Amino acid sequence: MVSFRLRAELAEHLRRFGVEMPEREARMLLCAAWEISLDQLLQLGAQEEVPGEVEEAARRLVLRRAEGEPLQYLLGQWDFYGETFLCSPQALIPRPETELLVTQAIRWAREHPACRTLLDAGCGTGCIGITAALHTGCRPTLLDLSEDALALAKHNAKRLSVEAEFVLADLLEGPTGERRWDMLISNPPYLTKEDMACLQREVRYEPETALFGGEDGLLFYRALAEKWISCVSPGGLVLVEHGQGQGEAVSALFRAAGLKKVQTMPDYAGIDRITRGEIPEN
Repeated sequence: MVSFRLRAELAEHLRRFGVEMPEREARMLLCAAWEISLDQLLQLGAQEEVPGEVEEAARRLVLRRAEGEPLQYLLGQWDFYGETFLCSPQALIPRPETELLVTQAIRWAREHPACRTLLDAGCGTGCIGITAALHTGCRPTLLDLSEDALALAKHNAKRLSVEAEFVLADLLEGPTGERRWDMLISNPPYLTKEDMACLQREVRYEPETALFGGEDGLLFYRALAEKWISCVSPGGLVLVEHGQGQGEAVSALFRAAGLKKVQTMPDYAGIDRITRGEIPEN
């Protein structure tokens, strides 16, 4: 089948199943099946014949997308903060609001030249710690409970030429040893039990361990406040992403743990999304 007609058929199938941008996704899935870039696809003539095996692969991808499988997992990669990160069902998909978390980390590190190390606690793909390292020169430690997620983060660090340390550990258990970092960044699981019961179909494909934050969604923030803040150097920064309506509770946990200059900031939609606090100098 010629390229133009196949793209139209794929888009129509996606449209029938409620995909918001069917033409765009049809192009992206065809590119993934054909193993070519979007630029290469657009340079092909409308009457370019698509190889039979590519057509079959594209139709399989579209069927999976129509069933709700996230586009990012089907493509195997996604852009975040100007870089492309490998994605898989073993880790949370990088999201635009998390770019705000990274922006805050970069800004603070540039304002504090003594900041040389950072801990990405619950790293998933590694997009937070790796991106912050690329823009600040800080040496990142990427920590996760999942071996598969940590392996994915290793691949992303290698692809982007970032030297990092990788630690397999449970945030709920607390650190071992007496390591300290100048900055702790985290986007931990924060969905409540109620949230988990009404997930969007795409989100159901993401790992539950990266989503569920306990009955009230605050389980990991308590662990960070009680067990991990002691690992941040005096004068250092603690910076986290959280869910809607959790800013006050996270701020209270940080203040009770002794953090100063605690502040909550909104995302692009005006929803409180990021809370930060600094470790006292003394």
